[in-house]
Amino acid sequence: MSSTLRITVALATAGLAGTLQASEEVTQLDEVVVTATRTAQSVDETLAPVTVISREDIERSQATDVTELLKQVPGIQVNRSGGPGALPSVFVRGASSSQTLVLVDGQRLNSPTAATPEFQYLTPDQIEKIEIVRGPKSSLYGADAIGGVIQIFTRRGQGDPKLTVKAGAGSRNTSDIGVNYGGEVNGTRFNIGASLFETAGYDYTNDNYPANTGLNLDDDGFRDKSFTSQLSHTFETGAELGFSFIHNQGKTEFDGYTTKLFKKYPYNAYTEFESSTANIYAVVPVSESFMTRVDAGYTELESKQLGKNSAPEAPYTPNYYDTKRYSVVAQGDISWLDSQLLTLGVDYYKDEVDSSSLYFNPETNKQVDSRYNAAIFAQNQSDFGWSDLQVGLRRDKNESFGYSTTGNIAWGVDLPESFRIVASYGTAFRAPSFNDLYYPESGNPDIKPETSNNVELALKGRHAIGNWSVALFQNDIKDLIAWAPSAADPNIWVPSNVDEARIKGIEAVIQKRIDDWNIRASATVLDAKDTKRDKVLARRAEQFATLDVDRQFGLFSVGSSIRAQGHSYDDAENTTRLAGFVTVDVRGGYRVTKELLTELKVVNLFDKDYQTANGYRSEPKGAFLTLTWTPEL
Repeated sequence: MSSTLRITVALATAGLAGTLQASEEVTQLDEVVVTATRTAQSVDETLAPVTVISREDIERSQATDVTELLKQVPGIQVNRSGGPGALPSVFVRGASSSQTLVLVDGQRLNSPTAATPEFQYLTPDQIEKIEIVRGPKSSLYGADAIGGVIQIFTRRGQGDPKLTVKAGAGSRNTSDIGVNYGGEVNGTRFNIGASLFETAGYDYTNDNYPANTGLNLDDDGFRDKSFTSQLSHTFETGAELGFSFIHNQGKTEFDGYTTKLFKKYPYNAYTEFESSTANIYAVVPVSESFMTRVDAGYTELESKQLGKNSAPEAPYTPNYYDTKRYSVVAQGDISWLDSQLLTLGVDYYKDEVDSSSLYFNPETNKQVDSRYNAAIFAQNQSDFGWSDLQVGLRRDKNESFGYSTTGNIAWGVDLPESFRIVASYGTAFRAPSFNDLYYPESGNPDIKPETSNNVELALKGRHAIGNWSVALFQNDIKDLIAWAPSAADPNIWVPSNVDEARIKGIEAVIQKRIDDWNIRASATVLDAKDTKRDKVLARRAEQFATLDVDRQFGLFSVGSSIRAQGHSYDDAENTTRLAGFVTVDVRGGYRVTKELLTELKVVNLFDKDYQTANGYRSEPKGAFLTLTWTPEL
């Protein structure tokens, strides 16, 4: 696709998320993605491996949790130390959660304190689509994009205004109620939605972990109240102005400390949370070949870990943290020949932390409660007809740890018989968190960022067997940040840059439609090693595969999601082995009337008892029924 058309599509999609207008000058593209290059492309044109989970996919899956959607994505493993509301670990091609960048409408969700992305409170009802890019993207997004980028887009209005009311109930006293209203009128798009999800949960910990024996036997519930809003307007000049806002708040119960003293004085641990993300943007077409976009954003997560002490002697003190991030991104896309698209941008964000654990720089003995990151980036995309070339470079300056420079180059070549080969190389880094640098009595201000070098070779095709791809990749990560007992005091753990890792793998993906059956399958073979000690990285399975099958016939729909995963190790020393498993989910739907849809989902159909983190049970079998009413207005 020529760069002029890319500019036209980018104007229509408002850069990160906008509206494709129907006109003679704009070509409607299937599955337009923006995360891979910060410009609009179709999935087939991207040089990076990309998966798109559309609104249709979300509704068909009947998912009640974002991790339900992600665990069926090629190359992704999801581990959980608990149920709904518990922080999930998402491994993209073997890279840890802290090495994977998660965005909501362009705003970073990775925690300034723990480095992990905290998206466990988001609900599928709030999401329009998810774009997952596998492979390093620090040259565009900066820190934490070693394994890839997951970008979540909130609901957008489209078409005639429509009201949707949903009510669901199921196992473990689960209920899910939501309402959504959105559409488009005379160039103005809007959407507003609210929902309440509650479940009594189940006992997340088990006796397989010795410290849990006889403890924490209660069920752990979760409650999440959510609100989403979006408004944008496209002017006759092609300019667009819009904003989005998403808010979640509630309570999640968890199994806390398991010492003998806590057995004597149980405290019923729980977390109260509030999470908000806001983004306002403006898109201005300066000319036919030059488009600008400016985004300003705000994110906040407030979390209070509490407990109901049964006695004053109970050894528990409530704690809290409140993190805020302010950001501004300005980007310009310039079509400087018919086959060249240059993207230039500046990126600034500032983190602020308020916590019951005060952060001090041990060298200056001064409190540290904020830091900024400023960056410039550039990317050029070339379309030669028979091949595409993408080159990018970024320079970051962080107030805490200094400068980082990252880059990437990718080349895709069209071959005969609908084959395409793509070769790429990219560098990335993971930023030390506030905890790494300044945690009380433990922080190490000399910690350096983790760095990585990734190479990949992929072959793609569109043939009778379906749309498919096979990718070989290798990611070498240096200066891994590891926490270990201090030599001076073994009771105090401190971080240092001690480890190195090499993650090699092969990933195969295929999608095929046979008659009325839609089939999607993937398989990944992974070799993730600590190269210094020749140990498998914790909680990375060597093989995992997914299969999704769906069919619509008449008023009925049926589907199933199957996940298979080989064994893994829970610890760095590879002494605790977690068995492999296969889980099967099934779903079905029946349209009672034009306005009323009823759906039924059964998760873990064969009630497989398995764990992805030692001592924590995964979800047992459960059934969930949902009614969705969409009246004509």
